[in-house]
Amino acid sequence: MSTFLSRNATSIVILTSIVLGFLLPGIGLIWKNEITILLVLLMFFSSLRIEAKDIHRSLKNIPCITFALFMIFVFMPLTTLAGRAFFTPIIVAGIALAFSSPPAIATAFWTRIFKGDIAFALVISAFASLLSIITIPVTMLLATGKMVTVNPYSMTLTLTELILIPIVAALLLKRAIHTNWEHATSHTGLIELAILVLIIWGSIAPGTQSAKTDPMQFLLLNVFMFIALGAGFTVAYTIGKEISSKSSVTIGIATCVKNAALALVLGLTLFGAPILPPLIANLVAQNLLIVFLQVFFKR
Repeated sequence: MSTFLSRNATSIVILTSIVLGFLLPGIGLIWKNEITILLVLLMFFSSLRIEAKDIHRSLKNIPCITFALFMIFVFMPLTTLAGRAFFTPIIVAGIALAFSSPPAIATAFWTRIFKGDIAFALVISAFASLLSIITIPVTMLLATGKMVTVNPYSMTLTLTELILIPIVAALLLKRAIHTNWEHATSHTGLIELAILVLIIWGSIAPGTQSAKTDPMQFLLLNVFMFIALGAGFTVAYTIGKEISSKSSVTIGIATCVKNAALALVLGLTLFGAPILPPLIANLVAQNLLIVFLQVFFKR
């Protein structure tokens, strides 16, 4: 039993966090405003596992960067078109917004779990977040006919806070303290899992009521988004292996783990509460996909 729990700890944590988000949303709302801090901590622990030379190497990997950006900003938004056959325009708008968002900050964490290229995950997250200032308005204009404005100052500030500062802090700490950091970071797993519980629980909590309003629609949304995100990962990973076997799983994760927090903020600002169901379904579906992929890769 203990062996089963240790081998599947991350999957169990994800599923438990989702359930808690729906069963006890009131508790999750307590730290809703602290999720940014939790993401910074998660990024910091991931950054302790890389060196400056790893980031430099990733920056020169132009073919992988180009393909990853194509999957993130072209392939995934195109899958929204299939949703028009099943959902109302406002729901389709939510799907388009979810799928046109850049990779989540937790991409580096999931890349580590799947033994991918952490440095490349940090680089592609930064690039994609900056580009989303332009790509999200264009995608939403094409999908809904409505202009979405992404504040470049706010996005740059967020990018600095969530990605740049944790990376720099981790690299400076490693330079100041000479120790076996590989051994040291091997003991931070439980802390990172605890942070993950709070992030997922607190992210789902604000939108649980919208999911309960029409459970069948929410279930259908989860199925649709799970399939679409799964297709994105499969294409990214399969083609990515032809470009770089080391970065293929990272490209797959960056494609299917979207920045749900950004999508929620933009969606509520422009469309209001009716757009919540697909945005919450996106958060649930991508975490369920992570569980599925963990089982698949272990096999």
